[in-house]
Amino acid sequence: MRLRARAVIVMVLISGCVTRTVKQGQAIEVAGNGRPGDVEAVVRLAIALDATGDRGADTLYTPEAIVIRNARGRLAAPRFAGITSTTGAGRVTITAATANVEGRFAWVLVDYNWLNPTERREEAGRATFICERRGENWKIAHAHSSQPLPWEP
Repeated sequence: MRLRARAVIVMVLISGCVTRTVKQGQAIEVAGNGRPGDVEAVVRLAIALDATGDRGADTLYTPEAIVIRNARGRLAAPRFAGITSTTGAGRVTITAATANVEGRFAWVLVDYNWLNPTERREEAGRATFICERRGENWKIAHAHSSQPLPWEP
């Protein structure tokens, strides 16, 4: 089995073991001790909440955060490329994620798929996040997402 296929299988298994219930509009904080998994959890949560249009996602960002989606700035959901529903229809699956931590900063690379079964539509997206540790919590300072070109893997 190829290394990438193994990594995808492991990520799917890990992501399936974690659930988090968040009430609509609830302030969210994800604390940790600076491990890559802690900052990755913030990014996964941000994408999942964005896909449902949950305003609680706003609390995961620094006040001065810059979010770019397909070369355009975004101030509200949907923030990420490929996610088109503002009604919360559909779901997101993270297909690959890599997190690196250096001191109080981290960067996370994520590939994801957004699926809306009602519209029979699936979109792929790729995002890069720069996060900053503020107190005990990780906050997203910058996010840039785009949809892969048809000839990209």
